[in-house]
Parts: sequence; C-alpha cells; structure tokens
Amino acid sequence: KERLRQLLAETDPGRIRHRLWVFYDSAATADMPETTRLAETIQTWWPAVEAFLRLRVTNARTEGTNRVIKQLKRTGCGYRNQTNYERRIVLHVAAKSAA
Repeated sequence: KERLRQLLAETDPGRIRHRLWVFYDSAATADMPETTRLAETIQTWWPAVEAFLRLRVTNARTEGTNRVIKQLKRTGCGYRNQTNYERRIVLHVAAKSAA
C-alpha cells in the first residue's frame, strides 16, 4: 500500500517507472492474494494511471455528473417526456452548483 502511495505521488517519468517496478516487486514478494490482485488491477489500468500521473487530470467531474443523472432517472421511475427529463437534469445540476 505504501509503495503504491509513493508511486502515485511521483511526477517525474523516470521515477514513476522506478516506483512502478518497486511496487510490482513488493507485491510479488508479499505473496498475498490481495497484493497480487492489486498489482494486476494496476497493470490493467496502467495507461489511465500513467496519464493521471503525467497530466494530473481526471474525468471525476464527468463521472460524478453521470452518476447524478442516473440517480435522477432512477428516482423519477422513468420519464416519458424527454424535455421534462432534460429540464430536471439541468435544474438539479444548477441547484448543486449554486449550493
């Protein structure tokens, strides 16, 4: 866990590669299913993680907005009128922004 935190704190590409190698080495020597699974997950998502480490930009705001829209759709039990559905989304997002 600490090795992963050190990796995520890096900004220099050379240090990132070194920290990644250290993280994988630590996960392999730990010989625990949890650390092995974590290392596999990091390997699967590495292009996205590396992009974050280089640019420090995420799509969290977009994902959050999509979650709010899905929640509105669920609580509305389905909207028959597309215009009303869109208005409800705009109203909810505007109210959240004003708060």
